[in-house]
Amino acid sequence: MPEHAAAAGVGVWQSLAVAAVALVGGLLPLLVRWTDRRLHAALALSTGIFLGAVFLHFLPELPHTSAGGLSDRALWSFVLIGVVAVYLAETLFLHAHHEHEDPDQHHRAVGWAALFGLSVHSFTSGVGLVFAAQTPGLGQVVFVAILGHKGFEAFSLASVFQLGKFPRRATLAVVVGFALMTPLGVLAGSLLAGWLAGAGLAAAVALAAGSFLYVCLCELLPEVFHERKDAAMKIVLLLIGILVMNYFAD
Repeated sequence: MPEHAAAAGVGVWQSLAVAAVALVGGLLPLLVRWTDRRLHAALALSTGIFLGAVFLHFLPELPHTSAGGLSDRALWSFVLIGVVAVYLAETLFLHAHHEHEDPDQHHRAVGWAALFGLSVHSFTSGVGLVFAAQTPGLGQVVFVAILGHKGFEAFSLASVFQLGKFPRRATLAVVVGFALMTPLGVLAGSLLAGWLAGAGLAAAVALAAGSFLYVCLCELLPEVFHERKDAAMKIVLLLIGILVMNYFAD
């Protein structure tokens, strides 16, 4: 028990550092005047980062998150449910009520979906940081991996909301809320370690991964390339984003 308490204490300080990096990354898009061309360039980079996050972080981490709580088939079933649920929600509700939907509203809907996926991921990263800190050497490795990509994720999230012409104060509130997800995960991991290691957390992460997968492939990528203008630059930025997340893969 003392070891666990000490590990949780280390996790708190580490998670605060992660929150600070997320705030810095999320504030950058708010400090620059964005033209439509710049926004789509930033979105290309952000989409690469998101794709790297879902394929190099979300999905590979699923079996470790489950820790025997769910079978592989059940785990991937929740991923599938996440994909289908977001598609149906968008098709039946968003498009049904907004047949001539304003592009800004569509971008905001994509932003909220991305926020959900990344927030769950950040929360579970905080939980994982607590458990990793109990193993000598492992906690530091996990901390560096989380710290390395959190600023990029926050930057990407803020860029998507900027594309939807979200009010700056509201975007700032989104960034702050996202930055707090890892510290909240550390706190929850310290208080509810036994419950959070079970099937409930694994199902939540799998649902988030599925929803985020849909957003990346069916919303963000088509938005980046819906115009052929600057296609070569967008491809390069997309690849840079993926490579960044590959570098910080756990």
